[in-house]
Amino acid sequence: MKIALTFDIERDLPNVLDTYFGVEIGLLKILDILDNFNVKGTFFCTGNVVEHLPEYIRLIEQKGHEIACHGLYHERLNQLDFIKCQDIIYQNKKVLEETCQNSEIIGFRAPYLKPPKFLFEILSNLGFRYDSSIGSPKKLSHYQRDSNKIQEFHPSKYSIYLRLPYPFLKRKIFKTDLLILYFHPYEAINMKNLIRKHASKFETVKNILFRLDRWLHTGDTFLETLRGFIVESLVKKWEFITLRQLIA
Repeated sequence: MKIALTFDIERDLPNVLDTYFGVEIGLLKILDILDNFNVKGTFFCTGNVVEHLPEYIRLIEQKGHEIACHGLYHERLNQLDFIKCQDIIYQNKKVLEETCQNSEIIGFRAPYLKPPKFLFEILSNLGFRYDSSIGSPKKLSHYQRDSNKIQEFHPSKYSIYLRLPYPFLKRKIFKTDLLILYFHPYEAINMKNLIRKHASKFETVKNILFRLDRWLHTGDTFLETLRGFIVESLVKKWEFITLRQLIA
C-alpha cells in the first residue's frame, strides 16, 4: 500500500480568518514529525502565503518535500472564467518557481477541491503534469479532456480520519492500494481558541456551533494522531510517497 501525505498551505480558514498562525506555528510541528520518521510529503501552496512567508516555503523545499500549487488567494476557481483561472494558476506557479528555484512545479490542487470544468486544459497549457482536486473517479469525465495528458490523483474523502479516529473510518480508508490524505497546517494548532480570538462574533458562533470540522480535535490531538498513524503505517511496511513519484 502507498500513502501520500499532502498539505494545503494557506492562511487560517480562508474567508473566515486572515491570519497565518497555522503556517508560522503548526507547519513547523508537522515538519518536525515528518523529519522524525524521514517521511516526505507534498505541499500545495497558495501564492499569498509564498509572498507573505517565503522563508517557510523554502524550508519545506530544503527538507526535501514536494512543492505544488494551490491558487493565489484560495479563490473558488469554479466561479471564474477561463482567462481569470489561467492567470491565477500562472501567477501561483510563477511565484513558487521564483521562491523555490530547486523545485520543478508540476502539481496542482484547486482550493476547496472545486476545480473549474476547463482545469485540465489550463494545467496542460501551463506545463503541469498532474492534479489532485477531484475526490471521486466517477466525476473525472466531467473535467478530463482526451487531448490533455494530466494525471489525476484523487484526494481521499476520509482525510478527516486523523481528526476523528473512529475504527470504522480506519477500516474504510485502508481498503485501497493508494491513499492520498490531505490536511492543513492550521489543524496542528488549537483552532477553537483561534476562532474565538480572531473571528467576528457572527463567524465565531457559526463556526463553533455548525463547523465542527474546522476546530474539533485540532492542535495536540491532531499531531499525536498524525504521529501514531505514521508509526502504524511504517510497522505495517506501507510506503510513504510524494505525488510526484506517482507520475507514469
